[in-house]
Amino acid sequence: MPIISFTGLLIVTALAFLAPLLLGLSPIRRLPSVVLEILGGIIIGPAVLGWVKIDLPISILSLIGLAFLLFLAGLEVELERLKGRLLLYVALAFLVSLGLALLVGYGLYAAGQIIAPLFIAIVLVATALGIVVPLLKDAGESDTDFGQLVIAGAMFAEFGSIILLSLFFSREAIGTGAKLVLLGVSYC
Repeated sequence: MPIISFTGLLIVTALAFLAPLLLGLSPIRRLPSVVLEILGGIIIGPAVLGWVKIDLPISILSLIGLAFLLFLAGLEVELERLKGRLLLYVALAFLVSLGLALLVGYGLYAAGQIIAPLFIAIVLVATALGIVVPLLKDAGESDTDFGQLVIAGAMFAEFGSIILLSLFFSREAIGTGAKLVLLGVSYC
């Protein structure tokens, strides 16, 4: 049985605690704590200092954190603001983004730069909901019409890309026709 270390988790927890504290004490222009947390993660991670690697405790905590983050993002959406045309605009924006991403993906494929154009296209339309919501909250925009539109668009893009990835790249692959039917049903 492998030895489980909580050192990396302790370092990540310290960074998560220190980032907003340092920003609150800083006399310079206020940055969202998400920016400092991402930079801190790059610095302490395998790419720079190598103090923290993704191990079992960090993987488990990240899954729990992602679940909470998505839940909190859902709590931020006020559905009564997103009825009718607004929801149609969000869906249309996602489809336009997907179309452009498909053009880029297949363009890169035609140029011989990549081997999976559909995967690249889906990744390009994915949105980091975990960054969008905290940034809007820090800016005080999450309760405005603009903030609600951005959150709705980000949620649509996030769930749309997750659905597309699971339909086209799951291990239990099914036929293309069945995937298209499932895709149509998921957006109805």
